Amino acid sequence: MSVQRSGLQQHLSRLLAEEAQLLAELQTVLEQETDILCGEDAEAIQRIGSNRHRCIDRLSQLSAERTDASRMLSFGADRAGLEHMFDWADPSSALRTQWSSNLELAQRCKSLNDKNGAIVAAKLSRVQLLLGKLRGTSPPPVYSAKVARYGTLGPRDLGSA
Repeated sequence: MSVQRSGLQQHLSRLLAEEAQLLAELQTVLEQETDILCGEDAEAIQRIGSNRHRCIDRLSQLSAERTDASRMLSFGADRAGLEHMFDWADPSSALRTQWSSNLELAQRCKSLNDKNGAIVAAKLSRVQLLLGKLRGTSPPPVYSAKVARYGTLGPRDLGSA
């Protein structure tokens, strides 16, 4: 390959370091989001949501940049290709170590995000129940993950893609 390993190693090291910083920031934001979601401050929820989206947008850009580099150098765009590119650019395995650390941090962020999603779902369910009581009606029909309609109607097949 005509690309210098040291140049690629520096580029990937910068990408992985920025990714690690953003993942740590995202973890902090998600932890704050958990605390805020347990309260009733709508403005704080909106602020924290915009911080989360900013982190995720930048992480997506870094991922695309890393994948583009791997594809451009004919390593492929899948995980095996990325790992092969890390090994080629850095025989000392420092890049692979950082990559593994970032994957672990991303998993922690996913777990926190899932927890926050469960809190939001529980709050939404409670609000729907309270609205139904105020109106003196049953809650409006909502579709479940299995495409079953909650409410007075039975499940309906919505088709498939």
